[in-house]
Amino acid sequence: MKMVLSRSGILISLMAWIIVAAAAGESDTPTGDLSAQAIVDRAINRAEAQHNLLADAKFESQVFMSIQSLDDSGQVTNTELTSYHQYPLHGALFEELIAKDGRVLNAQERNTEERNKAKFIREVEKRKKRGMHLQPEKRPGIRFGNQLMRRYRLTMLRSEEVGRHRCWVIAFEPKEGELPVQEMMDHALNQSTGTLWVAQDDYGLVRLDFLMRKPFRYWAGLLAVIRNTEGRLDFQRVEPNIWMPTNFELKLDLNVMVVKNIRRIITKKWADYKRVSSTIYGSGRHDHGQGSGNLKPQPWRS
Repeated sequence: MKMVLSRSGILISLMAWIIVAAAAGESDTPTGDLSAQAIVDRAINRAEAQHNLLADAKFESQVFMSIQSLDDSGQVTNTELTSYHQYPLHGALFEELIAKDGRVLNAQERNTEERNKAKFIREVEKRKKRGMHLQPEKRPGIRFGNQLMRRYRLTMLRSEEVGRHRCWVIAFEPKEGELPVQEMMDHALNQSTGTLWVAQDDYGLVRLDFLMRKPFRYWAGLLAVIRNTEGRLDFQRVEPNIWMPTNFELKLDLNVMVVKNIRRIITKKWADYKRVSSTIYGSGRHDHGQGSGNLKPQPWRS
């Protein structure tokens, strides 16, 4: 059944979910005395509520991505720039490529994007019929929630300001013993450490830093070793209790077949978040008068 919620309905439902989850088992605990685990549990409940209510799919934004290739000395040898329009489509959030290296797409590239869009719509409709969450997840899927955080031990570090937000700063590291492995990416996650910044006023995740502690060997068509991997994901509050990504950076060092070293710095930025009416993109027919058809390539923002 398709979920249709008004703006006030989303916020009221989200707030109710957060309040119930935060109060469960801890109603007498002052927020200043919360443990790192209790804070992260509340942050997860808030994030899961937003995800389950498809609150993200009520906004559109522009997305800018940069992939820098580096040589062995760390010098940039090539940079690929792409621009996207992210918007709700059939009740889920779709990311449409609109420009490459500052130029508009050619006819072949536009046709490819139309096929990608049609495939996305089919996937959303299939998930709807099966009673699944409507948002198709990219693989490997890494989303802040219980599935990600259950493998880590948490330690409170301090409180500090990030932007305009007063945050708890919490370190995480893998727990001892056997950790969950359901797909290849879990091997890397089980070897990663990092830090969370959680807003003290509404438990929104403001920032996540991570570092892979030791090389990770995998087989995905090619034998490869991932090493020296670190990243950061920043979020912004676009409306009360609605947090969306604003910046992602990944530094990756990959050795393929013990022969070729591949070093990349991947950066992704989201800008100009705007709440949109579900009628603009919800039908599946892309209205070029209001959609990506009149968007122009914009310069990369560093």
